[in-house]
Amino acid sequence: MPLLEETATGSSPAPRARSRGISTIAWLLGLVLTAYLIRRVGAAAIAQALQRVGARFFWLVAAYAAATAVAAIPWALLLPARARPSWASVVTSRFAASGLAALLPFFGLGEAGRLLWMPRFAWSSGTAAIVVDRLIYLVAGALFLFAAAGSARSVSALPPRLITGSVVVGLAILVVSAGVALIAARGQLGRAWNWLLATFAPRRSRRAPGAWEPRLREMLVGPRRTLIAGLTIHLASRLLFALEIYAGLRLLGLPSGWRVTAIFAAVPIALSVAGTFIPGQLGLQEGVQALVATALGLGPAAGLTLVLLQRVRQLLFVPLSGVLIAVVTRGKRGSET
Repeated sequence: MPLLEETATGSSPAPRARSRGISTIAWLLGLVLTAYLIRRVGAAAIAQALQRVGARFFWLVAAYAAATAVAAIPWALLLPARARPSWASVVTSRFAASGLAALLPFFGLGEAGRLLWMPRFAWSSGTAAIVVDRLIYLVAGALFLFAAAGSARSVSALPPRLITGSVVVGLAILVVSAGVALIAARGQLGRAWNWLLATFAPRRSRRAPGAWEPRLREMLVGPRRTLIAGLTIHLASRLLFALEIYAGLRLLGLPSGWRVTAIFAAVPIALSVAGTFIPGQLGLQEGVQALVATALGLGPAAGLTLVLLQRVRQLLFVPLSGVLIAVVTRGKRGSET
């Protein structure tokens, strides 16, 4: 898929090779850690729990699909009408980007795949909308973290350090997001990126400001109602993603009150910073959820099994993203001939 590779990683083969190398190493580390955790907790107990779920696993699939579809909307709202794909393409591209995000390291790298559903002339608007959409998504995650930390204060079994850590991560997300938004609103994001490269990676080539930067500035300094609407929708999608956790807890016969659900749902958000180098937080999320479940008195097998249920769901949606990208890429090639 050369079009996707060009979009996501640039035209130079060297960055693509480095990205693939980092992704491969991260995958191997995640798989090794996951295998170690399964062995320590007990593969037989985990297998029995997964078998008891059976066909009711559909509820996790339905909750995830609903959350992903809702999360697709803010990106489309940010686009000008002439550049906006059909709503079917908007939702399809969201599923494809989510699948790529589970395979690729670094936050938001898979989002570039959404441009495949747009005409080439609109890529600058699409790129700007992706940046703003991810910033809003991060802010929604931070707000969810604060809500989960607030509800967790009444759970005496949970170590206070975990709650404090969640608040600190939420604040860090807000500060970084606000900083990036402020720089972008001043039209200086490209210059700031080049400064970072010069400081930490002096051998990397610099990029000239793209056509997407003025459009990014317009989206950030334009009417606030679009940004507020996007934030509200992303908060709704966060609640739907939490519904997947709730369904998993219910299917496993575990306590599924709103406090417990919010705590487990907040873990992937809190790990989004530390786990950005690991595709899908593989291994890392399993370990932390096992620790959280142990702190809640549920045992490590409960947290690990809950995450593995979500991994099984990924086995359905990740291949789907490849199919969707192949179909849209083939359609573009056909229209160009």
